[in-house]
Amino acid sequence: MVDIPPEIWYRIALFVPDEELCHLLGVNNVFFDLAMNLRWREVAIETRSTIEAMHILKRLSDPYVAGRLHHFRLRLTHVKAKHTRGNSNRDRGKDFKQLKQHFYLIINRVFKIKHRVSNEINIAAVERLDPQSSRPTFSDVVNAIVAATPYFVNVRELTIDSWDLPPSYGNLETLFSSFWTSFGENLQCLSLGGNMEGFRVFIESNPRFKRIQTLRIEFTNNVFRVDREKDTAILVDIVVPFINELKASLHMLQVWSWANLDLSFFFQRLSVPPLLNHLNIRMAFNKVSDPSGLKHLLCEGAKTLERVDLRLNSSGLPFNHTSEESLGRWLSLCTEDPRCFANLRYLDIYPTNTLVGTDVLLTSIIRSSGTLAHLTIRDRYFHLPEATLVLEAASRCRNLTHLRMNVLRLNVPLLDLLSVYVPSITNLWLAVGEAFNNNENAGIGQNFFHELQQRRYMDWKLKDLSISQGGHDVDRETLEAIANSIPSVSSFFGRGHMDIS
Repeated sequence: MVDIPPEIWYRIALFVPDEELCHLLGVNNVFFDLAMNLRWREVAIETRSTIEAMHILKRLSDPYVAGRLHHFRLRLTHVKAKHTRGNSNRDRGKDFKQLKQHFYLIINRVFKIKHRVSNEINIAAVERLDPQSSRPTFSDVVNAIVAATPYFVNVRELTIDSWDLPPSYGNLETLFSSFWTSFGENLQCLSLGGNMEGFRVFIESNPRFKRIQTLRIEFTNNVFRVDREKDTAILVDIVVPFINELKASLHMLQVWSWANLDLSFFFQRLSVPPLLNHLNIRMAFNKVSDPSGLKHLLCEGAKTLERVDLRLNSSGLPFNHTSEESLGRWLSLCTEDPRCFANLRYLDIYPTNTLVGTDVLLTSIIRSSGTLAHLTIRDRYFHLPEATLVLEAASRCRNLTHLRMNVLRLNVPLLDLLSVYVPSITNLWLAVGEAFNNNENAGIGQNFFHELQQRRYMDWKLKDLSISQGGHDVDRETLEAIANSIPSVSSFFGRGHMDIS
């Protein structure tokens, strides 16, 4: 092997795809180190898969391995979930399985040579299990995590999901306390998902956070008891003060609610973080009796906000026109404040299907035209005249590079408009409402392909194209026909290539 300084090897490794690094871990110590980092920088533990969890935790009982952990994901559940994978996951799984086998083969060889005799960490929670006994329990897994946690000193991101865990299930206070002792003060990103009782247990474990910049919370009602009053009390009296204590360092706040709760008091008592640049709200607007608190958050935080994701679709069936109108009027009220949606770089919004919703959308685009780079319009399908209005407004956004919107029909006039009004966008995602087939009466037919052959969009800078219909990617024929008319296109669906076989 050529004698090259380690820093040069690390520089070379920057150009090696992650999936290739594992194949190179036997080249030298640098690639071995990088491959180990890749394998252990993010670890997910699911307490329902106790045998697998204990196997992972045994590896993490070695400080040499645990010190590489940066993102710890923990799913607390006592329910066995079915494994379902899509076709793409199944295809990737075959290749990745072989890659993992190759990786572990070399790892095992290395550790046979470099076997560590010391057992400084208390791994009794792992080793006391009799191999002949029944499978490990939930408590065994929790105890093993507590035993390994002292070595999680480099964890900067923590994700905890406890959606289907009954209240007071296991010794979670001890588990959470071990986290705060080991890495709590250095944590930068925290994601919590579950019911209100789970949030209460977590917060009452007295976490010590000083550097949280990203906070994501996603919650629902307690599925093991029906007590909306108690859930509301936890949300307002426990969760809100917890968030407010973190406000000084918060840059990103995400609140997703699937709960049957009125969130009015939640938003009214929420302080505006002074450094907030990303706000992500997803909930049913018809579950909020007084949305003034959310408006205050949007308008008062506008000075620092660069990204807003606002998906407030009303819940319930059938479609509720009254709730839709209420949301449209509230959005209009927000945009009456000139601070709202100003200076945004990213906007992801459901503008409603109302006429006032169109005005809200156009106002928001124009108001942020000097800075807007990414625009996503959710769940509203535009006719060509409506799409024209949106694209006219978007044409003022000189920094716009990413556009995602829904249209009722894909046709050449729409592509003409896109190429004229937003020629500088590099990424385009269209969701089409009508069916894709060769029927002339459907959303696209042979006339489309014939007309498209007469087009050549030479000035369009589009690089990545994504088109879907009914939740499915369109066929290769359609994508390639469009790409043939847009010479700059080199990728479909953000894959970096045009192979969608």
